[in-house]
Amino acid sequence: MLLVTLMLTALMSFPSVSFAQAQIYTRKEKLKDLTAKTVKVVLTGDEVLDESLKQSVTASWTISPFEFCSNEEFQKIKTDNKFYFLLVVKGQQRKESEPGIDLLTLVKGGEGADKSINDMLEVVTFPLRSAVDPSGREFIFIPAFLTIMQEHAMELTKSEVKAYTPLGGNDTKKLRMKQIYFFKEDLSPQVQDKTLESLDDDTFVKEDEEDVDDIFEKGTFNAVVSYIVAPTEPVDGSVCYKMLIGADNHKLYWYKKHRISPRQGAGFLDSDLKAIKLIRK
Repeated sequence: MLLVTLMLTALMSFPSVSFAQAQIYTRKEKLKDLTAKTVKVVLTGDEVLDESLKQSVTASWTISPFEFCSNEEFQKIKTDNKFYFLLVVKGQQRKESEPGIDLLTLVKGGEGADKSINDMLEVVTFPLRSAVDPSGREFIFIPAFLTIMQEHAMELTKSEVKAYTPLGGNDTKKLRMKQIYFFKEDLSPQVQDKTLESLDDDTFVKEDEEDVDDIFEKGTFNAVVSYIVAPTEPVDGSVCYKMLIGADNHKLYWYKKHRISPRQGAGFLDSDLKAIKLIRK
């Protein structure tokens, strides 16, 4: 079970959902005011991250009004259901001695939030970066993360069935038409050379991080790029998130995760590359 803590503050875990409530308390009903209520973007105290959040939210947040606030203000108003909150949180697996990754999460204020963030309604959560010594690549991807989170949040409001749909790469089949750019360090150490050699001519593995990131920053047409989130020093049982994101449209084409072990290191696995190869046949 993923344990999450507010950056520099309290523990949280993803909320459970009760199916035994009356209709007025269903998840879809609780989310119906998503576009009407103000989202409070909680700043972290990290100047670089906060500046990136400010710029990215200002440029990319479109589904509702938004305002920026401090963590101190959040603590005072988190029980108010007039607000949603966009937070940077920390994720920690049971076998980890400290949080391994940072995540972006969108939650709704309400009763019980004063006891635990666990009692706030989670809308959507997205992996952001390693909690310790992050690479810095996350800053160019934050606008895409926000776009993906908003699209998923809006899907949740469409029906009761969709209200419980987990985040995923909904456009995976469209990978067959894309040029794919992997940063080599986004590949697991266990990926075999023969697997790399079998990739098609429109799948590229780049040694230089900047080559991949430039493709993304330029919004290169029909290109998708790799991005992973895992602890800098994972332990057996840490989780690695693997993504392929459209450079020109910020769509999520691949979203998988696996538990890290001696046989499955952080990054795209042999099995991921083989599955992607099958899609592109």
